[in-house]
This record gives sequence, structure tokens and C-alpha cells, in this order.
Amino acid sequence: MNRIIAIITFLCLCMGMKAQQETGSWTLTPRVGINSSNMSVEDLWTDLDHAVGAKRKWGFVGGLDAEYHAWQQIGISVGAYYSNEGYTYGTVDNLGKVTQTLHFINIPVLVNFYIEPNILPGLALKAGVQLGYLVSGKYKDNVTSLTNTSDFKRVNVSIPAGISYCYRNFVADLRYNIGLMNMCNVELAVEDSWKTNSLWLTVGYQFEL
Repeated sequence: MNRIIAIITFLCLCMGMKAQQETGSWTLTPRVGINSSNMSVEDLWTDLDHAVGAKRKWGFVGGLDAEYHAWQQIGISVGAYYSNEGYTYGTVDNLGKVTQTLHFINIPVLVNFYIEPNILPGLALKAGVQLGYLVSGKYKDNVTSLTNTSDFKRVNVSIPAGISYCYRNFVADLRYNIGLMNMCNVELAVEDSWKTNSLWLTVGYQFEL
């Protein structure tokens, strides 16, 4: 029994050594997925004087990461992503479904910590900083549809943190982005701190460069 355990352990170590990236190497990972986002905006008051809070909105996210494997357990990555974010108030009285869509280009810079390359190759924790640029914003309900980009500031900064797993070059990534910037650009807004938050779930394929 001890011999069998030793053989299995040896095979796992060999698999881990084969799966991990060499120090000094580069990888490129295109990704696509979905996000769930919201923003700390003021409540919407209905015709019945009922306050409705902003709810999470589902959207698309896609882009790629280039990662430099600086050490056996540390990688540094920079990415470029399009993210369809925003929030919704759901269905509100005569307005119907009320939705605010925000189109972002995001550039995340992350430090990826590979927990145990020899035992659990491909499993990584990640955190860093992300710079976002608001390309456009659009408000829509059953009565009105308009572009309201000017209601928001163009530049956003957030802190992404998450976990990813790579198996045979296929990568699953889950990360949460915490907005730091006040995105409000409306002088008469009741809430003066419009901060974003979004949860990304993506899948991708990793190429060695």
C-alpha cells in the first residue's frame, strides 16, 4: 500500500511539474464570459412614492491577459477587456423595465500567486489594480431611450481579486472588482458616491509564447 501511495504521489508531482510554467516564460490567454454588476446610485422613486433600489445587471465580458511568470509561484499579468456593466431597477410602474448600461474598456494589472505548483498546478489566487475607461452609457425604459454618458465620469479605478484554475491550457477565472472612484458627474444627484462593483466569470485558453 505504501508503495502504491508513493507511486501516485510521484505521478502527481510529475504532472504538476509538467503543467506549471517555466520561470521567465510568457503566456497569452483570451477569455470570454459573463458579469454581474451594480452601482451605489440613489433609489428610484415610483409614481406611488415607493423607493426602488438598484439591482444587479447581467452582461458580457471578453478580452485577454498576457502573463509573465516571474517565479515558480508568482506571475504578473496585464489585460485588456470589454465589459458591459451597469445596473437595473427592474420593472417600475409605468416605466417598465429600467436599465442603465455602461460600456467599459478595462485594463487589469494582477499578481497571480500559484498556491502549490507541484501538487495543485494551475490553481492561483490573484489581486491587483484595474483602470477602466467608460466608452458610453445608455439609459432605457419603456418610455425613454437615451445616451447619458455625460452623467458619469470617464475614468474608473477598481481593485480586482479572485481565483483561477488552469487545466490542460483551459482556464476558468472568477474575480470581483471593487470600484474606488466616485463616478457621479451629476451636480444635483442625491447620492454623491456612485461606485461600481462587478463579478466576472470567464473561461479561456492559454497559449505559450
